[in-house]
Amino acid sequence: MKRVYYITKKNTNKTIKAVEYLELLEICFIEDSALKQKIKEVDGLLFTSKNAVFALEHFASKEWQNLPCYVIGEGSKKVLESFGGKVEFVASTAYGDLFGKELVEILQKKKVLFIRAKKVASNLVEILRNGGILVSESILYETKILSIPEVDKQRISDDSIFFFSAPSSLKAFLKNYAWRDSYLALCIGKSTAKVAKELLGEKAKILLSPKIDIENSLEFAKELAMENNNE
Repeated sequence: MKRVYYITKKNTNKTIKAVEYLELLEICFIEDSALKQKIKEVDGLLFTSKNAVFALEHFASKEWQNLPCYVIGEGSKKVLESFGGKVEFVASTAYGDLFGKELVEILQKKKVLFIRAKKVASNLVEILRNGGILVSESILYETKILSIPEVDKQRISDDSIFFFSAPSSLKAFLKNYAWRDSYLALCIGKSTAKVAKELLGEKAKILLSPKIDIENSLEFAKELAMENNNE
């Protein structure tokens, strides 16, 4: 029977049934001493990950809720709303570069703050600045790859489906497990799929998720597993 594995961070809420969670990443917050001043100087906030929302709430829990927020993904939207944030715009795709192009149309004459990780895969800031948008940045977290002791590693069956939501999740998997030809990599975003081809090889089975958020992508992965199990 095909299994679905989700490569994710420590202490992830395991809310989706029939999915195996491989916690191979850790989110570490980074303090920005100028954060509160940056918030005062902008007209809105940008997020490409819900981890950025958690980090902002950690460092400035009462300073940002009145600002309109522009986000990628339903997951980020839900987390923002749970903290009392105002979601002004949700990207139509999961791609940071396309998000930037959409924002250029709606952020004219506005100054925004991008709440981000230490490393990002897209050219969002460059696209916005080239489009005439004033953008400042605040790096509030980084994603670290964990090394799992051999005794704690899960046994992975052949023909499994692995869901990768970012390039870092691919790197985390390969640090701890070997890739097999029978595996399928399901990726969110072109950047993640590109890294998958580079790291897994051109012959690896790689599929770009038709869904733009994690929950629906995992449901799609489960459908793939069921189809293959019924063959």
